[in-house]
Amino acid sequence: MRRDRGGSDLRATPVLYLLAIIAVVAEAAAAWWWASRRFMRYEIAGESMLPALAPGDYVVVDRGAYRRSRPRRGHVVLARDPREPARTIVKRVARVDLHGALWLLGDNPGASTDSRTFGAVAPEAVIGRVRWRYWPPGALFRVG
Repeated sequence: MRRDRGGSDLRATPVLYLLAIIAVVAEAAAAWWWASRRFMRYEIAGESMLPALAPGDYVVVDRGAYRRSRPRRGHVVLARDPREPARTIVKRVARVDLHGALWLLGDNPGASTDSRTFGAVAPEAVIGRVRWRYWPPGALFRVG
């Protein structure tokens, strides 16, 4: 058995390797689980957010962004449509009133059905904050 100058054994046992592999796999699984619950992918369907987001763009939505804070002016959010809650919309926060209600507007007013049509939206309708666009590949950028 070889020893270093400090007297410790230089060979690790197979059990230690196995424990190290199990620890790495467990940490990777925990990180994947956390990320899959915190973040979601979303495909942009309409033209209401042109030129920032185009139909067919894919974005990452941070579902935990507003657990400890409120949406602010300029944030791009994914929210439930107040007229049809099963439908989702992506809009920019234009204003937050004193009671916390959000005024959501599309960047392309001519093609956007937004708070000018359905009024202010309750903060509970917000699913998350759009963080990054990752598709198409050449257009990777931070959204808001």
